[in-house]
Parts: sequence; structure tokens; C-alpha cells
Amino acid sequence: MNRFGPLGWAVLALVLLAIAAAPYVLKAPEPAGATVIDRATFLAGNGPAEEVSLPHVVNPGSGKPPSVRYVVEIDLPVASDAASSDAASSDDGPYLLIPVLNRRVSLEIAGETFYDSGFYALWVGPAVSNTILVRLPRRGLAPGRTRLTLTVEAGRFIVPVYLSRLYLGTDAQLAPTFKWWSYLEQLRIMSLSAQVLLAGGLILAYFFRPGDMLMSWLAVLEAVSITVAIAMFTGFQPGMREILPYVVAIVPAYGLLCVAVALALLGRRPPRALPPFIVAITCLLLVCAAIGTPLSRTIAAIVAVFFLFLGIFTATGVIAWGALRRGNIDARFMLGPAILLSMFIARDGYIAATLPDHPFNMLTSHIGLVYVAAMIAVLMRRMGSSFEQLDRSNETLALRLAEREAELAVLARHEQVEASRRVREQERQRLTHDLHDGLSGHLASIIALSERAESKPIEAAAREALNDLRLVIYSLDLGTSDLPLALANFRERLIPQLQRLGVELDWSMADLPEVSGVTPGNALAALRILQEATTNALRHGPARRIAIRGSVSNDGMAAIAIENDGQPFVLGNGGRGLENMRRRAAQLQARLDISAIDGGPTERGTAVILLLPLRLADIAD
Repeated sequence: MNRFGPLGWAVLALVLLAIAAAPYVLKAPEPAGATVIDRATFLAGNGPAEEVSLPHVVNPGSGKPPSVRYVVEIDLPVASDAASSDAASSDDGPYLLIPVLNRRVSLEIAGETFYDSGFYALWVGPAVSNTILVRLPRRGLAPGRTRLTLTVEAGRFIVPVYLSRLYLGTDAQLAPTFKWWSYLEQLRIMSLSAQVLLAGGLILAYFFRPGDMLMSWLAVLEAVSITVAIAMFTGFQPGMREILPYVVAIVPAYGLLCVAVALALLGRRPPRALPPFIVAITCLLLVCAAIGTPLSRTIAAIVAVFFLFLGIFTATGVIAWGALRRGNIDARFMLGPAILLSMFIARDGYIAATLPDHPFNMLTSHIGLVYVAAMIAVLMRRMGSSFEQLDRSNETLALRLAEREAELAVLARHEQVEASRRVREQERQRLTHDLHDGLSGHLASIIALSERAESKPIEAAAREALNDLRLVIYSLDLGTSDLPLALANFRERLIPQLQRLGVELDWSMADLPEVSGVTPGNALAALRILQEATTNALRHGPARRIAIRGSVSNDGMAAIAIENDGQPFVLGNGGRGLENMRRRAAQLQARLDISAIDGGPTERGTAVILLLPLRLADIAD
């Protein structure tokens, strides 16, 4: 909706040009074969008779009578008796057509009234005219010249009385012209009805968006527009005649409100002095209407017309400025209807000022409908744009919400992991204290008793069990990067054991890379592999020298090598201990290589190499 393509603009321009040219291209057909009556005797009150040409205009002014009369002479053809009898029995008798008359009229022949438009015409007001097709009565008509009198209401109205030419003929001769003018009048009424409906919709929409500046000014404009339009269409009715001057007093408000709407359309707030000025002008003209003298009402009408023209032309200028200088899409869309409104109101003003040179055919009401429809299209464009922005905002919000939910899910998982860690930590602390205070004390007692009883096997088994228990207890207190600390603790506990056995220890962990993800489970698994390797070296060696070193392997893993000078490893040998070592290495996602060292008579033994990933997996022992 924000982009109106070249084809759309071209179509819109063609439509507007067609509307502008329609009044000058489409003309009412002249009744073919009908008698044209273009002369009449004009009688105004008790004044002298005056021969006038039709169409004729009676301009407003003081001293005008409430009604005027036009007397025309019509010639009826002389026919034979048989023809007269056939005409009397047929429906195709003589008809009188008045294409344009903007006041109530009554027709009489031989002093007898046979038609009064007051009984038939509903839409009688300053902005409309009526088309009358009436059949002349058979009674009172005689062959030859007959006098027809038209009594036209004049009254104290600012709008002139306009009577077009008259046509006398058959139904078939007059019907095309009558239908044309009737269609124009019906089209004008339909335009009024549609405009009232659209204006009512705009006023209703204001209550849903009272804070919108454009909607607020539009609602006020349309409220004034409906009031003025209805009065312009029905103001000559008896019930509206006294109200019409007061309605004319609010006509300037319509023109000035058009300026406010044009500014609001461009997103600019109208001047603060504009609303008080509109109220002041309206109140002044209402006072003139209340005074009721011909002079005061004439002044009110002139001021009303002046501000109406000034407001509409100024509003068109504002819209043109916004469209051409500011590039506003709404102003560009409204530029054509605004120009049409200015052009047609100038046309209607010119026609009213130059009557009777042109037919009394006011077209501003039609363009008012186009203007309101275009304004509704602008509001629909804005609504569509708002919906589009809302959809984009919803998409952005949904995306951000999904990201936030993902973040919250990660935080929830982290919180869950942290909570689990805290629970495990508490349980580990409890288990550590229980093992240290309970089982560890019992093993120490067994060792002391074995020493007094000089039972070496029991003492050795108890010491081995105590060392293993201490290894488990210590592993429970390790952090995620505490592998070097665990190895150092293992070394401290290994040295006394090897010293009792007279075994030399060569220990070096300076080149071991940092390993993360250390948990009690995988730390214990790694230490048990080292413990099993040293135990095998002492048990099956028998080794006299053990070397434990850390380094970086060729493929970037952390390597811990345990070498001894005992019996070389023979493939195929090994029991449960070797299986446990391989199982624990698999749990660590590590590699375990066991090979024999055979470098001659002086260099023999076994090498166990544990290759650890730089980040250990979380396992439980």
C-alpha cells in the first residue's frame, strides 16, 4: 500500500480526468419533435407584466414576493373528431416537460390547478433542482392556443430562482430528456446518501481512535458536512426554511475544517488559533441568522461563501505542497480529489453567478463523495500499513520471545545443573565425612592391631585398603581443573609406600597440559589407572625403579606415562586388573597403550601410557 505503481497512478489520473471532463462532454439530449417554449410573461406580485426569455432567473433581494408567475401560450393542433376521440382514449396525450426548476411550482389551465410539485418533490433545497414531466389535463384543453400559468415559489432565499425552457410533446418525444435529467437528480441523491453513510462511518471510527489527530478533525468535518449537505438538499421544505439560515452560518466551518484536515493528513498539527477562529466566525454568522433581516442574512451568506471557497482552495494548496514538495504518499493520493473539489466548487459558483447562461446543475455533492471516498482509501492504506507494521512487530516479538525462551531454557538447564551440583556436593561432603570418620578409622585400627600381632599380610591388605579409601575421599573434593592437584596428592601418598619397599620414584608433571572437565568420577578413574599400573609394577616386576611423567602427545592429547624396570609386558598376559584399566580408560574416552621396553640388557621393563582428552567427560565411578 505504501508504493503506488506507475500504472496505478496512471489509472487514477485517467479516472480523475474523466470525472473532470464529464460535465462538459455529457449533455442532455434535446427532445426531438417537441415544441420548445422559450418565451413567457413574467408577473411578480402586483408588478407589471414583463415579457422574458426562458431560461429565466429571479435574483434574491428585499421586496421580492413569496411567489412569481409565468404565463405561456401553448398551441394545440386542430384534429378531426375521430382523431380527437382516439387521442382522448389514448395515453399519449400532450405532456409538459420542465427539465430544471429549483423551487416548488404549481400548474394551472383555465384557472384550475392540475399539478403541485409540493406534493411530489422531497428533495427541494439550494443545491438541487427537479425535473417535472406532467400530462396536461384533457378537460379545459381545446384545439388552438391555450394559456398555461406556472406559479413558482420565490421566498426570501439567497439562491436565485431558475426556470429552464419548457417542452410540449408526446411521452415518447419527451421521455429521453426526462430520464436524463431524472437520472442526474437520482445520482445526486445517491451521492448524498453514500456520503452520509461514509461520513457516519468516519464519525464512528473516531470513537475507536479518539487520540488520532486526523480522525478527530475528520469526525468534526464530516459532522458539519452531513448537516450542511442535508440542509442544502431539503432546505426549501416548509419544516426546514427557518433552520436553513442557521445551517448556512456553519458553512464557513466546513471550509476551514478542510484546512485542518489537510494539515493533519500531512502529520502537522493545525494552528492553535484555528479552532477559536472557526467558533468565532460560526457564532457571528449565527447572530446574523438570528437577526433575520434581509441585509444580515445576505451578509451571512456572502461571508459563508467567501470562507468556504477560501478554506477549500487553501486545503488544496496544502495538499499540493505536501504531495509535490514533501513527497507525502497520502497527499499524492488526495491531490486529484482535492483539485476536483476546488474545480467543481468554482464551477458551481460560476454557474450560480452567471445564471441563466448555464443550466442550474450543481455537481459539488458528487465530488464531495469522491473526496470522502478518497479519504477513506487513505485511512485504509494507513490501516493496512499499520497491520503490516504490526505483523512485522509480531514477527520480531515472536523471534525475540523465542530467543528469550531459549536463553531461559539454557539458564534453567544451568540452574538445574548447578542445583544438582550443589546437591551432589552436599552429598559428597557428607559421604567424605562419613568415610573419613567411619571406615578410615576402622582401617587404621586394623593396621595398628596387625602391627602389634606382627601379621604382615593383614597389615599390607589394610594399608592398601586405606590408601584406596583415601584416594576415593580425596577425589571427591576435586574441581574442574584440579587434575595436577590430584596427581600431586597421589604422588604424596605413593612415595611412603615405595620408600618402604625400597623402590625409586622418578616423577615429572611439568609438561602435562591443562585438562578441564575434571569431576570426582573421572579423576578417580584416572588415579585408579595409575594406581593399578604402579601396583602391577611392584607385584609382577618386581620393579626397583618407577618413572611417572606428563607430556603432550603428537596428536595434542595429555599423556601420562608410567614406566618400570621390571619384567617386560607380554601380550596376552594380564587378568582383571588390566581389564579394569582398559574399562576406566574407555569411560574417560582416553587411550591406554601398554608395551614392553626392550632396549638391550640394561633397558628392560614395561611402559603404560594413558592419553587423556583435554576435556574429560563427566562419569561416575
